[in-house]
Amino acid sequence: MKCISCGGEIGLTDKVCPYCGRVLTETAGHRADMSYYKEDSAKTKKKVKEIIAENMSVVISAAVLILLLFANIGVFYVKENAFLFRENAVRRESVKQAEEYRAAIQDYLDAGDYTGFVAFKAYHNIAEWEAPYDDLRLFWEIASKYSGLVSTVEANTMFGPEARKYDSTSDDAQDCRRVIWDFYHEFENNISKIDADPYRDYFYDMKDQADIILEIYLGMDEAGREEYFAASEIRQKAYLEEVLQRYEKFEK
Repeated sequence: MKCISCGGEIGLTDKVCPYCGRVLTETAGHRADMSYYKEDSAKTKKKVKEIIAENMSVVISAAVLILLLFANIGVFYVKENAFLFRENAVRRESVKQAEEYRAAIQDYLDAGDYTGFVAFKAYHNIAEWEAPYDDLRLFWEIASKYSGLVSTVEANTMFGPEARKYDSTSDDAQDCRRVIWDFYHEFENNISKIDADPYRDYFYDMKDQADIILEIYLGMDEAGREEYFAASEIRQKAYLEEVLQRYEKFEK
């Protein structure tokens, strides 16, 4: 803003021009507005302080309630994610102990204990999709199918009806058919990868063990397996129902 007398720069709240000394009537409105706003602001601050003082107990209670709410949310979050926190901690530990754990894994493989390998890997939450265990990714995928086959077939043949999931042999037969299909289908679908995998020999040993399990528990020799896998799902299930019924009669 400029003085209309001398043209010097003046402020909106100046009373006189700092250059020519003229009384500034043109800034009177700005000064009045500023005075009003200062007075109104002072009154508002005073009123707020009075309200806060009158309601201090309410303010404190509200603050405490908010803190308790956040505390409960924090406790709930930790509780809900405790399993995840533990799993992550175990997985990080498996990376730190990689040398020791890989030696243990090798012992399981050399012993042909592939269900033991699956249990060890699961217990230590070993991440097969990332270093230093990423070379085990395919082996884990197929070994987990093998472990399912072993546990399901044994539960439905060795341990009696009490160990079965269902009352009817029809449902148990369907479970057996599914785990058998899962393993052999996964194996055959990945045969080219298996042949190029550093654990190739262990894959084939695992397959040999699966063949033996089918022969011992389900009466499928090599010819029997070929006939079984060539049959329809209905005929596969019917065959398994007949075998499981024989076990049930024997157990009684």
